[in-house]
Amino acid sequence: MIRISTQTITERSLNAMLRQQSQVSDTQQQLSTGRRVLTPSDDPASASRVLGLNRAVDTLAQYQNNIDRLTSRLETEEGELTGATNLLQRVRELTVQGNNDVLSSIDRGAIASEIRQFRDQLFSMANAKDSGGEYVFAGYQSSTRPFSYSAGVYTYNGDNGQRELQIAPSRTVADGDNGFDTFMNVATGPITTVNVVAPTAPAPAAINAGDITIDGGNGNGPISIGALPAAASPAARATQLRDAINAIVDQTGVTAVNATATTLTLSSVGGTGITVSLSGSATTADTGLTAGATAPVTSKRSIFETLDLLATDLEAGNSVNRYITDVQLALDNVVEVRTTVGGRLNAVEEQKSVNDDLKLILEKHRSEEQDLDYAEAITRLESQMNALQAAQQAYVKVKGLSLFNYL
Repeated sequence: MIRISTQTITERSLNAMLRQQSQVSDTQQQLSTGRRVLTPSDDPASASRVLGLNRAVDTLAQYQNNIDRLTSRLETEEGELTGATNLLQRVRELTVQGNNDVLSSIDRGAIASEIRQFRDQLFSMANAKDSGGEYVFAGYQSSTRPFSYSAGVYTYNGDNGQRELQIAPSRTVADGDNGFDTFMNVATGPITTVNVVAPTAPAPAAINAGDITIDGGNGNGPISIGALPAAASPAARATQLRDAINAIVDQTGVTAVNATATTLTLSSVGGTGITVSLSGSATTADTGLTAGATAPVTSKRSIFETLDLLATDLEAGNSVNRYITDVQLALDNVVEVRTTVGGRLNAVEEQKSVNDDLKLILEKHRSEEQDLDYAEAITRLESQMNALQAAQQAYVKVKGLSLFNYL
């Protein structure tokens, strides 16, 4: 026979009640938190998977924050570029309107004034800020005002960088475009310029029709400028040449303007260049023209400078035919940048939807790993409570037993 002491019975009963109380406490905490796994020791495998899922969800949340920031900046940029597009479309219309010899100087001055207003508005758009106070077109230098103007010179103070934000594990998207490529380094139309020196003869002689031909490289071939009567002076000959060349501009595409009273500048927009041919009575000494071919050149300049030059030539009464192409190229450049912005906005919107779907899947898996089955937990709590009550009642019964009760 094994003897069991009263102390042993008491210790066993107390240990059983404490275990039951601990289980009841754990179940109550599960119910209050809604989680099945409270500590890694509850289910080491699930706890490890939950940690991995938490990291994945947090990473997705950062991607979504990046997308929200990208969307805000890109929408700001798109709005500014939309305004610039509308503005340059209006400037193009004004340029075509101003390229008309019948306009008075007052009319041309009014058009020039409106173009300068558009230039100032475009300059303001180029210095736009996003909702966070950062400059949109400054590249990496987002805290630096990108464009400045001083003494007739437009300066870009940003850099050529393009910040990238990550929106997926292996995908980044630029949050803006630098102002140098957007507004400063813009192509202009090919132009050929020939400077004509003053005739050296004191009284330039008459020139026969066909002795001077000009080919503007537009496919029409050499065109005669016609006959010129004798001129009283080199300045008078320069005027004759200017008027004769401009009279056939529709055929050659070549315009002539006075650089000075006795010199001319011939210009051709587009085409393959200007070719001047002399024959018969026409000589360089008598006309200031030199036989030969001049190739076109292309260059890049800021849109602001283009609008400045356009307004200045309008006020001076000069032809602005060349600026029609320049303004169109500026418009094309802005539209191209705007198109890339729209493409990026579509990309981040689609990626945001993908991230949302993936986040739901991850949260579902995490819920399966750590969330509590309330029905099962409530049933288990009731069972544990019954067990605890039974242990307590049994202890009371056993504790009350004594041989003296039977003496």
